[in-house]
Amino acid sequence: MKRLAPLFLIIVITLRAAPAAAPSPRPVLFNTAFESASLGLIEVLGETEFRIRPRGQQDARGRNRQTTWWAVRLDQLAGRAVTMRVTGFDGEYNDRPVISWAGPWYRPVVSRDGKRWSHVTEAEWDAERKELRFTLPAGADRLWLAHIPLYPTERALALIEDARRSPHARIERIGNSVLGRPLHLVRVTEATRPDAAKKVIWMQARQHAWEADTSCILEGALRFSLSDDPAAARLRSENIVLFVPMINPDAVARGEVRFNVNGFDPNRHWDEVDVRDEVWRTRLPEIWHVKRALIDQHARQSIDLALNLHNTETGEYLETMVDDDAVLARMTLFHDLARARSTFDPSRPKLAVTPANGGGPRNTTNAIWSEARVPMMLLETRVGPGSKLGRYPAVEDRLELGRRLVELMAEAAR
Repeated sequence: MKRLAPLFLIIVITLRAAPAAAPSPRPVLFNTAFESASLGLIEVLGETEFRIRPRGQQDARGRNRQTTWWAVRLDQLAGRAVTMRVTGFDGEYNDRPVISWAGPWYRPVVSRDGKRWSHVTEAEWDAERKELRFTLPAGADRLWLAHIPLYPTERALALIEDARRSPHARIERIGNSVLGRPLHLVRVTEATRPDAAKKVIWMQARQHAWEADTSCILEGALRFSLSDDPAAARLRSENIVLFVPMINPDAVARGEVRFNVNGFDPNRHWDEVDVRDEVWRTRLPEIWHVKRALIDQHARQSIDLALNLHNTETGEYLETMVDDDAVLARMTLFHDLARARSTFDPSRPKLAVTPANGGGPRNTTNAIWSEARVPMMLLETRVGPGSKLGRYPAVEDRLELGRRLVELMAEAAR
């Protein structure tokens, strides 16, 4: 019998590896490593949903906590849509409680590069929680979010350097902030014409760090004043225009809201700060140096009109403590010209006059009228939508407003 070769059965089993699980997307990062950044509590509600609160700032007494500034960068979005809830708008103002300065009107701003900004378009206001909810659409890996568009100290310094190159400008460093940052005064005029016959106009901005729109307004006024526009040439020929671009640079750089690093408000204490007292030079140099420059200028050649720029959330008005009829006539004319020929959209029908012995706060920059007869006005412009624009103001609107305001101040001074 023939022997058979052994039979081997080979079974090949092909194992298919289970598909690898997709890597989890990296978590969204909240980044505050840039100038003017500020954020308080962050609550993680989901992979792409968060609740945030402003950090806020209080004064040296532990009072008047302000929450009107926040700015943050969202990193590692990986193209995902993100839902944000912003709340915690309570605080205190002039030693009185503020339940919420925000409301259904409120829309923060968003940017892909930290320079060009647009307002959030769709949002829901929760009246019970005092909370704004909105979703940022998918597409970017990084987004900046803020209360209003940033205007950091580096932009103010760049503006100063641009002015320094103009034959029509003279730059003076009038002092330093608490942390040593420069306080500049820019003098613009036509040097070939004698100063004696010229009117003197003063404009200052950014006493409160959160009020970034004021820096845009002043930039628009300064850039126009130095331009080749025939109207600018006439402005320089007939006027000396003085600008203080940024009074509280420390707070701007640190992402604070209102007070200097010692906890003092640069738009209060003007009745207390004595330029002969070195204590105030240390405690509140932002007022000490600017006040001294104002008084010195007024003594050399009288200031005809001075404007102190500020922002509010929804109000807009012009206010002074002047009680001289001739000066009030100039201010009233400026108010009416600005209302008729600019985007100034007052929520009060007339120039508001605060008596030195009554009414609202009497320790603001306007108090320099009582001490040195400098004709100071405080201009508040709203960051919310107004009836004239019919929308939220953009940076370009603020720059144009600055041009109009400096022209109209010169017209009213004439």
